[in-house]
Amino acid sequence: MNGFKTTRWYAIISVLAVTAMFVTGCAGANRGGLRNSREGGRAFETFHADPNHRYWYYNQENNPYALVGLQQPYRIEDIKWREVDPNSKTFEKVIGLVQDFPARGAFSYGAYILDPQAQQIGMWYSSLNAGINVNPETKVVSISAAMPWIDDDGWYGSGVGVGIGSGGGGVGVRLGF
Repeated sequence: MNGFKTTRWYAIISVLAVTAMFVTGCAGANRGGLRNSREGGRAFETFHADPNHRYWYYNQENNPYALVGLQQPYRIEDIKWREVDPNSKTFEKVIGLVQDFPARGAFSYGAYILDPQAQQIGMWYSSLNAGINVNPETKVVSISAAMPWIDDDGWYGSGVGVGIGSGGGGVGVRLGF
């Protein structure tokens, strides 16, 4: 009986390891990133908009969690992100809300958005971390970030992660994207 339980654990761990490698392997080809930048944070905080960038905010105008500026022709095509005119009062309002109301336990910061070759393609301002994917052919940028407005358990992770735990006689698995 002990051999069966051990074999079962090895099988579960193997399946999870293969799944994690598959998920991260598929995402890695177009994986971009963030590189912290004080200058980037100051640019947003002083409402300095680059004329060669288009801007989007994450979530709702009255409850934003991030602001992004992307060099043209890069763009975001995701309903959680809304484009905003950098010459509008809404732009200033969103920056102020992102700065003054960060996610619980965090602070707002600026960063460069990088493509898979580590070339700067935009700016990030938020209290969240994010996973960045860039399609070099379509120039569509996909950003995976936590959704604090719906998370009720206080977990504000981002990116891809796999956790394995046991307790209460069972096995738990948590995938975060």
